[in-house]
Amino acid sequence: MSTIPFEKEYDYLFKILIIGDSGVGKTAVLQRFANDYYSTDYVATIGVDFQIRTIDIDSKDVKLQVWDTAGQDRFKCVVSSFYRGAHGVIVCFDITDLESFRNVEEWISEIQRYCSTNPPIYLVGTKSDLQTKRTISYQQATQYAQSKGIQYIETSSKTNDNIQETFFRFSRTLIEHSDKVLTTGNPNGTLKPLGGLQATRRVQPSGTSCFNGNSCSLV
Repeated sequence: MSTIPFEKEYDYLFKILIIGDSGVGKTAVLQRFANDYYSTDYVATIGVDFQIRTIDIDSKDVKLQVWDTAGQDRFKCVVSSFYRGAHGVIVCFDITDLESFRNVEEWISEIQRYCSTNPPIYLVGTKSDLQTKRTISYQQATQYAQSKGIQYIETSSKTNDNIQETFFRFSRTLIEHSDKVLTTGNPNGTLKPLGGLQATRRVQPSGTSCFNGNSCSLV
């Protein structure tokens, strides 16, 4: 009796958080990546929002759950619960806003405080199309990232510069980190689901809003 071969939905599943000060362009980055959409009329994220997209990395299907988090202090208690289970974190700052760059240190401390698995971090400078208004040089940001042992890239959601590259490069980093964790046998590390779920239709980019951290918890 012949059997029907199992068709996996994805090779890797990663939960990625995007954090940073309010107004640095986190939502614009996510919308450009997930839906190839850009607007000048974004409103501040309330709580958290997420988008799902599956990409191809070296012939592997990588499913990304990307969470856009509010940057305001009053939402910190909501956002903190979404650090749990994150496989990677993107920290954003606005290259034209010195204060947002200074606060990167605090955001990295948040990751260390709430993420027990020590996930990879990617530092992203936003609004690279505003070169004449920049207050943080590329060299400054690069040196800071090197001091923290993390990657750095500059993006523009308006011109779509380096948006796709950011997520594709970071996904490769997460794959490498995931494989390393599995090799070392760390049970608390990043998971790499391979054929562990019943195959369903490919999830297309979609989103929802989460309030009070109740109904939107995905891992």
